Amino acid sequence: MRIDVANKAIEAYEHIIGLAEIEEIYSLANKLRNCQVVHVNATSFGGGVAEILHTLVPLTRSVGINAEWYTIEALQEFFNVTKLFHNTLQGADTPIEEHQWKIYEKYCQQNIEQI
Repeated sequence: MRIDVANKAIEAYEHIIGLAEIEEIYSLANKLRNCQVVHVNATSFGGGVAEILHTLVPLTRSVGINAEWYTIEALQEFFNVTKLFHNTLQGADTPIEEHQWKIYEKYCQQNIEQI
């Protein structure tokens, strides 16, 4: 699902980072004008990723880069598997079984087709 975000302008941060840094950001962003940035995550609220994207996406757009944000549409079984991935990456000794990979791949494919 595409997430709509409020407009924000990088210039609103000039009093914090200064005009020179704003100009540098525009200069760097100019090199990416023909690129598209697509963020995909589990939810548009709660948690650090959602908090960051509510600001990052509109600020990225404000410097001329095409940025979009989507959340994954899936049943709880998908999120159970991604939680297993997370725990495994954090050091849990939990095997990931074939049927879990199939659940993950199924929902990824469905969401790719919507994006």
